[in-house]
Amino acid sequence: MSDKKCSCCGGTSKDVLFNSNLPLTRKNFLHVMAAGALGLSTLAQITPAQASEQEQILKGTKDLMVIDTQHHELRISAIVTKDVSKPSVGEWGKRGQAWFGVKGGKMESFFVFTTDVPRTEINKACGAIGIRHRRQIGLDNVKAHKGLKATTSEEDYLQGDPLVVVVRFERDGQILEAPLESFIREKIKVEETEIEKPYTPHFVYHGTAEEINYPSGCVVCPSDCPGGIITDNVMPLLTMDSDYLVDWDKMPPPGTRVEIAIKSIYGPQPMSTIS
Repeated sequence: MSDKKCSCCGGTSKDVLFNSNLPLTRKNFLHVMAAGALGLSTLAQITPAQASEQEQILKGTKDLMVIDTQHHELRISAIVTKDVSKPSVGEWGKRGQAWFGVKGGKMESFFVFTTDVPRTEINKACGAIGIRHRRQIGLDNVKAHKGLKATTSEEDYLQGDPLVVVVRFERDGQILEAPLESFIREKIKVEETEIEKPYTPHFVYHGTAEEINYPSGCVVCPSDCPGGIITDNVMPLLTMDSDYLVDWDKMPPPGTRVEIAIKSIYGPQPMSTIS
């Protein structure tokens, strides 16, 4: 690791990796995020009359989803939920169950962001904003593809279009937003020593759970888990080497209404800079 000091926080790369108490911490970073240009449209209960031609609104029981085809983005209202008996919620633990999921699913008690917008509709909406899957692995094939090993190949990863998952909420009159990974801590083992590192997921859309009609309710999962429709595929299928912990110092309190934005990496007006 480099001993060169960072120009913004004065720390070295080792300081940053090991979460030393630097002037600009990941916790502080959340508070200086600018409000999203699109605002908290799902929390304000936008109506069809207020929607643009590029927006479609789908209502659940209490929550709603805005399908924004212009910006290639889904905006889904949800509530913060907390069951400390589940792994990674109250204590460090391994998990494949989703961070964000749908009310009524088999895995509902694991979720920390829960919506009542049906997952079937969220899955359809991913297609509506142009997100596509490229590799699905059914639950009956898990054993053949599970874990990182000497024979691992690209066939052992769920695959699809990459996307970004953002959490938005209000605090003290300000709209705050940050990527989902900012609210999750991660530990790995290096040479028999546990170290904490930034959570650095690579979220992709794969849609497997809807394809096989698996009623988990999971939407956005860690650990390349096929039981939802979006997952972090940094490692092969269900490689459970990392331990996770939700950072409740950064999270909005349980019961807070939030907006989850699922954003395609393919933005509007492609090639607009090229004449």
